[in-house]
Amino acid sequence: MSKNFKRDDRVIVSTGKFKDKRGKVIDPEILGTQHGYSVKLDEKGTEKQDILERDLEAENLSQSEIDTEITKLKELVKEEADKISNKVVKDKVVKELPEHLTYLQKALKPENKSKSESENEYKYISKEMKRVFDSELVEENISLKKLENCWKKSLN
Repeated sequence: MSKNFKRDDRVIVSTGKFKDKRGKVIDPEILGTQHGYSVKLDEKGTEKQDILERDLEAENLSQSEIDTEITKLKELVKEEADKISNKVVKDKVVKELPEHLTYLQKALKPENKSKSESENEYKYISKEMKRVFDSELVEENISLKKLENCWKKSLN
């Protein structure tokens, strides 16, 4: 049974050398006679790995994992805001981004799952973080990637 992962899908390695590692699909490919994917694992410095399809599962965050990723992002916002010299921008970031992270967290709860709200909140957070912080910091942030995957799944 084919799982049909697409480029940028978040996955967990279920067996083998990289068991329990998480990452995103870079490219689907054929590994000899078996179907597999090139996956970039989350750990820094890990280049893409070729992993058989049968060894991959879709990453589906539990509510507890969503809460953990939101907390990590709130801490990151606080740390990075301390580096902003413009007081007006800093005050806005320290107040608004954590609020919107909380709104996203609520929008992703099973009883509240709001497709448009989760999408709007995620896009606002991502855009503001890119505007205010180092773009590389935002591009490489695993928590943000996990939450992006989570809201995209809520659209289905």
